[in-house]
Amino acid sequence: MNARARHLDAICAALERKLDSAPAATARRLLRPQLGWVAQQLDDGDAADLARRLGVVELVESCRNEHLASLDADDGLAVLQIEWGEIVVHVSERMRSAGAARRCTRCGARLRERRSPRCNRCGLAQRR
Repeated sequence: MNARARHLDAICAALERKLDSAPAATARRLLRPQLGWVAQQLDDGDAADLARRLGVVELVESCRNEHLASLDADDGLAVLQIEWGEIVVHVSERMRSAGAARRCTRCGARLRERRSPRCNRCGLAQRR
């Protein structure tokens, strides 16, 4: 893992901590969907304006500043070269992969915790 990826992960971890410290209803209904929405809209030219109005840029920059406080000058310069949009995309991918439930490959049913080797709906044997 290179230094850029390490810093990107550290900023995303700070952002996730900030989301986890927010009230549950606010984080679940507003902050997390807003991050995902901005990440999807980044190809559009209006995404920067949307992100500023929603407070996503401010949230990302505050987490970047928190991470910058623990770095020396060279690492700080490397962190400043990471765009806010790249951070938003990375953190939304991390949140999506962390919250992804296991599903049956045949019928799409949500699988129970890793206890049962078979799908409860269609009976297909699942890989662990």
